[in-house]
Amino acid sequence: GAADLRPRLFHCGGELLPGLPLIAAGIRAGSPLTVVVTAASRIVSASDDGTARIWNPETGDCLQTLGTVGWEKRATVQDGALRAGREMTSAAFSPDGKLVLSASADCTAKIWSTQSGEIVHTLLGHRRRLRSAAFSPDGALAVTASDDLTAKIWSVES
Repeated sequence: GAADLRPRLFHCGGELLPGLPLIAAGIRAGSPLTVVVTAASRIVSASDDGTARIWNPETGDCLQTLGTVGWEKRATVQDGALRAGREMTSAAFSPDGKLVLSASADCTAKIWSTQSGEIVHTLLGHRRRLRSAAFSPDGALAVTASDDLTAKIWSVES
């Protein structure tokens, strides 16, 4: 329930201690700050090393890594699209927690099985770096947003 929700603050990849003033942690106006509010038993993160990782929020242990560390990071042009590397820019669980949707700088989004760790679908169609991706509340659709100034809605099943 709502009583189980616990806000957690992250800055530059590290969790801030409860009660620590933001200024004491070196956070200034305009600093990137991520707020995670979860009652879930797992959270997912995206990384510039080309992976998404599933974490236990209580222990901080990495439970699973999706993708391959060290994917090529240099920019290329392929099929007329600027592919700016493979780093993941966003990751989100499906509502049932069985899938992860990731967005990448290589213009693709991928749907991953959390059970097998394998790619279920690769979503192609953007011409620039993807910035974010999310599932619809029922998990039937995915939406992606790109630097090509488009957002696309995808069927998760196809």
